[in-house]
Amino acid sequence: MKSKYFLYLAPVLTALFFACEKEIEFSGNEIKPQIVLNGILTPDSIVKINLTESRFFLEDAGSFKDINNASVDLWKAGNKIESLSNIGEGYYKGTYVPKTGDNLRITASCENFDPIECSTEIIAPTPIISADTLNFREEKAYYYYYSEDGIFDIDSSSYYLVINFDMYITFKDPKDIPNYYTINLYLKYYFATGDSLVLPIGYTSDDLVFQSGNETSFLEDNNSMKSTLFNDELLDGKEYKLKIKTGNWSGVGVGKSPYDPDFENPEPVGKEISVELQSLSYAYYMYLKTREAQSNMIDFMEYFSEPVQIYTNVNGGIGILGSYSRAIYTISLK
Repeated sequence: MKSKYFLYLAPVLTALFFACEKEIEFSGNEIKPQIVLNGILTPDSIVKINLTESRFFLEDAGSFKDINNASVDLWKAGNKIESLSNIGEGYYKGTYVPKTGDNLRITASCENFDPIECSTEIIAPTPIISADTLNFREEKAYYYYYSEDGIFDIDSSSYYLVINFDMYITFKDPKDIPNYYTINLYLKYYFATGDSLVLPIGYTSDDLVFQSGNETSFLEDNNSMKSTLFNDELLDGKEYKLKIKTGNWSGVGVGKSPYDPDFENPEPVGKEISVELQSLSYAYYMYLKTREAQSNMIDFMEYFSEPVQIYTNVNGGIGILGSYSRAIYTISLK
């Protein structure tokens, strides 16, 4: 069926491309620039936000203009806590460290702009009960290179070993409270020299929580992972064991990388993996979801689709003030 879609769409798209070459002048009115606020708050870190000036969509692409002369205030339960100080490049920070359960509001005003305000609640973390690894599988990861003919090819004589395995992450979702999550994995390598290296690692999953609410187009594999963001629609108030698949570099290699023949793979003497379960505020979750939807749009499908509007909760302006908290579970790998 997929090939038929491509056959039917190709002539239509070709006609559209040639039919849309005429340049049409924009005859509307430019919108007055607005303050753009971006800030993600979390417990145990001071409040810090960024202010920039919005840009008209027909302007040449480039960096946004920082706003460094605004008055920015932090409020809690209707009372002003402090004024945030500008530290350059559009950033403002204070001294207050948010606590779980805080309802915080930020107001900002600047000459030639409408004043803005936004608020967020500091979300409580959902603890991880356990994280278990099993079904270890050793696979070869081959180096790729460009041949003299400019062909991207595989070097079957050089590879390094990757240990793939399954992981079950168990946690209990709070009952009768909407919850929004994402999971991050970090792998820490310890070397005989005393050095260490921490790297984020990816994962895949066919767990139902990742599929719920994540629509797919007919061009995508229905079994593929569509998002690392999920809500508690399927697990409200339950203890849940979530399954993912991930892997790590073993430190054992054969041959040399075609990109750096002098590079020697140091073999690690120890490894540990940290599982981070982030609990997100609704606003932060919606911001990430809409930004993800926008970036994942298939290019030629944009001609048949409405543009994705990035979620904002800033009154009088644009942007996002959200929050997250995290629970971390660390396990050693042999």
